[in-house]
Amino acid sequence: MRAHNLFCSEDCLEEIFVFKEEHQTVYNIIDKFCDVILDLDPQEITEKIKENPILNALFKRENAGLIGDKDKYKKLSNNEFENFLNDVLILDLEENIVENIREKFGILAFKLGGSFMTDQNHHFGYTIDNKAESLKCWSELFKYKPVKPINSAIIIDNFMWNDLNKYKDENNDNIYPILENLIPKTLEIPFHLLIVLQNKAGGLNKEKAKEIINKMSKKIIRKNGIEISIVTQTDTKTFHERLILTNYHYIYSHKGFVSFSNGKIKNETNGDRNWVFKDINNYVGQIRKHQHLNNALNVFKLIQSNTKNETSVIFNQGDVKSPILSNFN
Repeated sequence: MRAHNLFCSEDCLEEIFVFKEEHQTVYNIIDKFCDVILDLDPQEITEKIKENPILNALFKRENAGLIGDKDKYKKLSNNEFENFLNDVLILDLEENIVENIREKFGILAFKLGGSFMTDQNHHFGYTIDNKAESLKCWSELFKYKPVKPINSAIIIDNFMWNDLNKYKDENNDNIYPILENLIPKTLEIPFHLLIVLQNKAGGLNKEKAKEIINKMSKKIIRKNGIEISIVTQTDTKTFHERLILTNYHYIYSHKGFVSFSNGKIKNETNGDRNWVFKDINNYVGQIRKHQHLNNALNVFKLIQSNTKNETSVIFNQGDVKSPILSNFN
């Protein structure tokens, strides 16, 4: 399964493929990473493939689909955007309308020909150390260019809450400032946060995880709420990197997201945050999307494994149905 489902009209799709030099970024994203969903039923798709070379080429891709789904398009027509939280929508609407969709639902929605997609292709590297040019707090990572669109995040960090006696301080100094600046105040849906933790020492149980979730939910205030879930694991190799995955961004930290303590730097680290499709126009080997996809898939597999093999140490607590993982179902 590809990383995202993409919804657009047949006319729009034809324009992208016929004039791909003018729409290079969008063309590459579709060609390499998207299941294309059209407003057709399966029989219509079969007939269209026979007569339309563009659809035929999309259908023949080895690892991506061409799908008809009239029901989803009915929901799209009814502005039921909560059904598209990890998708890509190319809409023939005014820019202010698609921007509104991005702000309120955290969906990658855009109008073909606009500048929004190419504007995302930037690199933001950072350091946390005792030098003057270092980040002084996590909020600075999102200060100048917010991570939007976004409606969900997955935090993966083997070093978080290793000492449960310090988890409150780690939240106050690190996690809460990250979430406060990561989660938009414009969302009209609950934000979904999934936290993947190392629990090899067995210090965290389900009851304590539930308590942490309740406290965090009261601390991070948004008008439509925040859904928090925790997934534990004991494997120290699968998730070696410390990451924040969002719907369309990839944030990396070399030594984790607990670098600050009492307003001072506790651990020096470095990292970067990138749009998942960064460098798609110079696609050679791998881009961030591969790392994003692999880590998301590993989280999905971990959740399934924990469901089948739950113990007092490895478990899922809360609603783990993150929109970021929706395409693996």
